[in-house]
Amino acid sequence: MARYKKTPFPPWQTRTDDGIEKRYVRLGNSQLLDEAFKRENLSHAAFRIYVNMLLEAGGKREFTFSHRKYSRIVSDGGFQSAKNELIEKGLIEVAEAYRTRSNVYRFSEGWKQKDGSHTEKF
Repeated sequence: MARYKKTPFPPWQTRTDDGIEKRYVRLGNSQLLDEAFKRENLSHAAFRIYVNMLLEAGGKREFTFSHRKYSRIVSDGGFQSAKNELIEKGLIEVAEAYRTRSNVYRFSEGWKQKDGSHTEKF
């Protein structure tokens, strides 16, 4: 089994003394700068929900996102609006819907096809 060296975060990005985080979020430059993520195209609440979904998923494509998790970020109505917005923008989709337990969500690549490719290059 391969062992990976853990790279510490800089002090301004962590509260840990050693800079090592157990969990963190990766966002690619091309996705972050895409039209789907621009301020006028994605609400603040939807962006926060998306980032927290990335954290909750832990690198997996499918994940659950419970009421307990999202209620720390937004109200129930705010979550429903943000979820619908993320689905509309092609960032997530509902993989399995349940009435009595948390839905299963899946990250989508649909955002790449929205309005062609408007990704800024740096």
